[in-house]
Amino acid sequence: MSAALEIPVAIENGTLGRLVVARLKPNQDLTESIEALCAEHGIARAIVRGAVGSLIDARLAFRAGDGWREQLVSGPGVEILNVFGEVDARPDASNELPTLHGMVADTDGRMFAGRFVRGGNLSFITIEVTLQEWLPA
Repeated sequence: MSAALEIPVAIENGTLGRLVVARLKPNQDLTESIEALCAEHGIARAIVRGAVGSLIDARLAFRAGDGWREQLVSGPGVEILNVFGEVDARPDASNELPTLHGMVADTDGRMFAGRFVRGGNLSFITIEVTLQEWLPA
């Protein structure tokens, strides 16, 4: 059996709440800014619906064997192609969220995918981000 099939899956019922659409300004980190938006709007848990914009450089992590490796995608002007993931800002949250994954393209059009590394993905011009509150049942 492959390792991917051994990961436990949790299914949670709930509803979607408020929608937050915001613009990140230059030099704001993608992950940290999404956390700050949740805190500012009193959102404990959110789903990242998407984001578009550009990064100065991108730092992405990806699974390699039994661990994680990081890749630097040099800019400036790395284009965000998509972003998805979750934010869990509850004080008792025992996970590594926010876990934001996505794809970017460098200035030559090469595409890269992975987990956005906290502090390593600063907005170049702007980033438009859409979050939706998750309200568990």
